[in-house]
Amino acid sequence: MTASRIWFPSLLHNPAFFSMSAPLTHTRPVPVKTFLYGVAYYPEHWPEAIRAGDPALFKAAGYNTVRMGEFAWDLIEPKPGSYDFTLFDETIARLAAAGIRTIFCTPTAAPPRWLSRDHPEILRIDADGHPQVHGSRQHASHFSPLFRDHSRRITAVLADHYKNNPHIIGWQTDNEFHCHFSQDHCLDAVAAFAEFLRAKFKGDINALNRVWGTAFWAQTYARFEDVVTPKNMRPTHLNPAHVLDYHRFLDHGVTAFQWEQVDILRAANPAWFVTHNGCFDSIDYRGAFTRDLDFLSYDSYPLFNYDPDSRIHDHAFNLDHVRSFSGNFMVMEQQSGPGGQSDYLHDTPEPGEMRRMSYASIARGADSLLLFRERSCPFGAEQYWCGVLDHDNVPRRRYREAAQLGAELARVGPAVLGTRVHMDIAISGGDFNAHYGHLALSHGLPTPRQAAQKAHRYFHAHGHAVGCIHPADSLAGVKLYLVTNYTIFDPAWLPGLQAWVEAGGVLVIGARTATKDLDNNVVTVPAPGVLRSLAGVTIADWGRQNNSEARPLSIIAAGRTATTALWYEQLTPEAGAEVVATWTSRHLAGSPAVTRRTLGKGAVYYVGTYFTDEMLAILTPLWAARHELPAAVSHPEGVEQIVRISPDRRLTFLVNHRDKPVTVQTPASGRNLITDQPVSGSLTLAAYDVAVILTCS
Repeated sequence: MTASRIWFPSLLHNPAFFSMSAPLTHTRPVPVKTFLYGVAYYPEHWPEAIRAGDPALFKAAGYNTVRMGEFAWDLIEPKPGSYDFTLFDETIARLAAAGIRTIFCTPTAAPPRWLSRDHPEILRIDADGHPQVHGSRQHASHFSPLFRDHSRRITAVLADHYKNNPHIIGWQTDNEFHCHFSQDHCLDAVAAFAEFLRAKFKGDINALNRVWGTAFWAQTYARFEDVVTPKNMRPTHLNPAHVLDYHRFLDHGVTAFQWEQVDILRAANPAWFVTHNGCFDSIDYRGAFTRDLDFLSYDSYPLFNYDPDSRIHDHAFNLDHVRSFSGNFMVMEQQSGPGGQSDYLHDTPEPGEMRRMSYASIARGADSLLLFRERSCPFGAEQYWCGVLDHDNVPRRRYREAAQLGAELARVGPAVLGTRVHMDIAISGGDFNAHYGHLALSHGLPTPRQAAQKAHRYFHAHGHAVGCIHPADSLAGVKLYLVTNYTIFDPAWLPGLQAWVEAGGVLVIGARTATKDLDNNVVTVPAPGVLRSLAGVTIADWGRQNNSEARPLSIIAAGRTATTALWYEQLTPEAGAEVVATWTSRHLAGSPAVTRRTLGKGAVYYVGTYFTDEMLAILTPLWAARHELPAAVSHPEGVEQIVRISPDRRLTFLVNHRDKPVTVQTPASGRNLITDQPVSGSLTLAAYDVAVILTCS
């Protein structure tokens, strides 16, 4: 399933369904020649008197790009087949006169009322059987043939109208696919699921029964039409293979829906770039969905975390995880003010924080960035999702901060393009099957992403150059790589990982990895399955720790002890693996807990538990003693250092996340692009301040 693309014909507008973009890798740049900076713009929300003044305000802030149109289908087509482009034509031309270009959007995230009124059959249906209703967004089904017809039609009308407009540089498809929920149980989705499975199993229902293990609980199917879309706990637990294929189906459906738009846009004007802003549930962003785009975009909202200390690490991980999908990205929406809907309202960024968050995004892979939004809207569900300007349109500190950022990006932006983020340590990230396979049968354990985030936070907090890389991707330049509890482990990843280790890499494998196959069934060979020979270990015994206080377990390594809280594995070394840590308590006392196998110039560790802070605190000295742990950088608490590199230059980002000044060490020589001044040795960063030091190779 993971090696080929299976498409069900009823979902396709263009039967020649294949991708033309470059292979996805964490080092891939965004193919833009100019660093795009600006805002998400909603001219439909404002009267002419305000719109007339926007180009001057935007130009003064240093904006060169806006995004618009994603929720304006009802204005563009107020009645079926009747189109009005006046507002957007005037707005695009007015902004262009000020040197500001436009990214337009296909408006399919919010179809107009006349469509949902006249054709309620297009509505998505949730797991409780409730049709979605008009008055919000994302209420239409990607599996509805009728809605797909209307989606293609409005996309074609827009593409034809703007195909010769020189001021539109690219398109965003829809908006935040699967943002609110991803499941769909409408009749069209149920029928499409049957077609999807028929294609996957090549028309052989017996193959589905074998792969899914339908002999369990009398699930055997006689026809593909008999397979239902899974609804958890209705009445009880589900078949994990069934659930994983359903998530794959949701991904394929939204990918096909998007491709129909991409195909139309590219045919109208091949010079346009096409992107989408994410990232949300049940979409494989390392799959066809992203290969069909020129690059992936991300919506960055760090203030969803209310703890100012931990949000530093969460923001870093989220950006690194997105970069693991396909490389550098565009931030299509960067938080500029507090955000809130019916039941929550974020913190208001303090002076300097909007700029700091923006630079953190750029440092970790953003090759362009738009702030969300141009001004706060006084009506609708997001009237407190605040923008650069306040509701009264009076420029205040956030606008001044945006203008400061715009002036600085005139220097920083050109230097950023063409660089990639440097990593010494990487954590596994971005795999669809590992994540959704786990969700189908989690046992209350952390998801692979949560486990990766835990390990990432440890290294990030200790000053290491850490990021995320998918196991299929290149690990060139990385010294230490952790695979965090991937129960589903694709055997195709094995040769690349082994070659990297033999060349000198250090691979660390977490518990439970490679214990299931690609169909989410437990392997019937000794764990860790396909990794047994590489790691030189098998699992003799294992268990879930449900009450670690009542039955405490601990591990000792080189005199350092760590308690465990989630999971234990008792290891049996093989193939020359040595024991480097043992269990110290209860029935496991004295038995192997962590092993190391030398392979070529590198080594493979197997860790029989989850990567907690305590566990990493006893493992890192082991790696350091063997010169396997890359060096960390030392800065005052709250200062983050990120490096972006290219063959001819090195950019060192120093970000002060604290609300007080700090003095930091800088490269021996270089130029701070923020101040356009030379630096050598040290500088003082004000509260929430940033430095970007350019040194040439």
